[in-house]
Amino acid sequence: MEYELIVRGGTVVDGSGAPRFQADLAIDAGRIAEVIADQESDQASAVREIDARGLVVSPGFIDLHSHSDWVAPIVEHAAILKPFLMQGVTTFVGGNCGFSVAPVRARARQMLDESGQMLSERKFAWNWQEVSEFAAHLKRQGMALNMAQLAGHGSIRLCVMGADAGEPSPEQLREMQAMLERAMADGAVGLSTGLGYFPGMIAKPRELAAMARVAGAAGGVLTSHLRAYSTRSLFFQSEVPHNLLAVREMVEVAREASVPLQISHLIFVGRRTWPTASETLADIERAAGDGVDVAFDTFPYTCGNTTIRVIFPAWSQPRLEELLDRTDGWAQLRDGFQPLRAFIAEAVQLMWAVKPELAHLEGKFFGEIGDAMKLDPVEAYLTIARESGTRARVLNHLYSGDDDGNEEALRAAMSHRLNAFEMDTILTSRGHHNPASFGTYPRILGYYVRELGLLRLEDAIYKMTGMAAQRMHLKERGLVRKGYAADLCIFDPATIGCAADSRLPDQHPAGIQHLLVNGRALIENGKWCGDGVLAGQWLARA
Repeated sequence: MEYELIVRGGTVVDGSGAPRFQADLAIDAGRIAEVIADQESDQASAVREIDARGLVVSPGFIDLHSHSDWVAPIVEHAAILKPFLMQGVTTFVGGNCGFSVAPVRARARQMLDESGQMLSERKFAWNWQEVSEFAAHLKRQGMALNMAQLAGHGSIRLCVMGADAGEPSPEQLREMQAMLERAMADGAVGLSTGLGYFPGMIAKPRELAAMARVAGAAGGVLTSHLRAYSTRSLFFQSEVPHNLLAVREMVEVAREASVPLQISHLIFVGRRTWPTASETLADIERAAGDGVDVAFDTFPYTCGNTTIRVIFPAWSQPRLEELLDRTDGWAQLRDGFQPLRAFIAEAVQLMWAVKPELAHLEGKFFGEIGDAMKLDPVEAYLTIARESGTRARVLNHLYSGDDDGNEEALRAAMSHRLNAFEMDTILTSRGHHNPASFGTYPRILGYYVRELGLLRLEDAIYKMTGMAAQRMHLKERGLVRKGYAADLCIFDPATIGCAADSRLPDQHPAGIQHLLVNGRALIENGKWCGDGVLAGQWLARA
């Protein structure tokens, strides 16, 4: 029988965690038509063939924690998101950390523009409100990658309540639930929360459970950026590590709502928090053993991107720009930040300053920025926050380890059976980049699998493909199976890797020889060939 394409002689790591095996893959109409055993390979032919001898054939990688729904609606999104494809990513799940571009309401578009400026390339027309309308927009425009969508609690709350810092009234809560119900009916994969950001940070467990119950009833997942990732925070008054309390809070929300829980980017922020990793992981294991469907995800770097607003206290968030413009507000914020002075100076790196005249400071740590501006690091941080309209993007360090190889907490989380891999990057064309945008999956496969032996290759591939598809309810994705989409990453296990780091983040990976999205080639023989190719598809919840 003749097919459109045959991938010959590769070592298939199928995304299930099962042992690798040799096989040919026959591809037709964007799907895997057959998985052909060695002894039968001579019976099949194709118009085109890929020689995969000596290479690993795996499912395309799935980023289950993305913010690229804020970039996907614009025509030039393919050029901006190209680094994802270059490292083997074929699918992403948008709408994380409580902020999604759908569902929305027209009356809140200005507020959504403001809340999403850190995530987006530029403002867009918002010619949709529901998830189905957003999907239709993407299908008309074309998509560079496959995409599924979470409905963001923060976006929904802003649409219904604006900047109100109070609890929702029964009527407001019903309106929020109705928006989520429609989103789930439109194929959203679940609900996301961002409890470190406004307005998620003011939402109480009762409100979160009421929303999560809707997602669970529809067969969706609850993902959560937790309220705290360090031993101390502004959210809890307790001597118990606050990151542990934050995990327990969301486990109880998930238990009450009967919904699967995906804990987003489980990190341990700051050296004092690293020793809590074993207790936190044990707590998650206990919850899983007690009947809660819980898992978590990580990225393989000790830094992560976020907004400059992230460490400002909840009371300041609704009027932060006003406080920064007032002498007394400035003083109050400055004095409150003094315990964080060393962290700000040594572990916070400016990614995007917003104002072009401050662009020369991008890529520098705030200790360096303070020296350049002749200011204390805290004053420099407040200055950049004010001058950027609180829109600046930063790269925080000391996440589960440091640049000197102290990574016990990171490696414990990465190798845990309940962990899946993701990127959590904010990728736009502006400023200094997050290295994860360029190297997450090749770094895992090269450094942590091949060099350190932290994971078996089969387990690592499972965590970035099959497990991700299963957690996000993505039908016929994440596995090399007959009838599944032909999203394939074909790489050299001896050379795959990426040197991207926080100082030189935009380094492309090595070792990826071929990449197919729904059967269409974007990388051939190690070279990019994907310009103008929009092979992605919209993925509704299975």
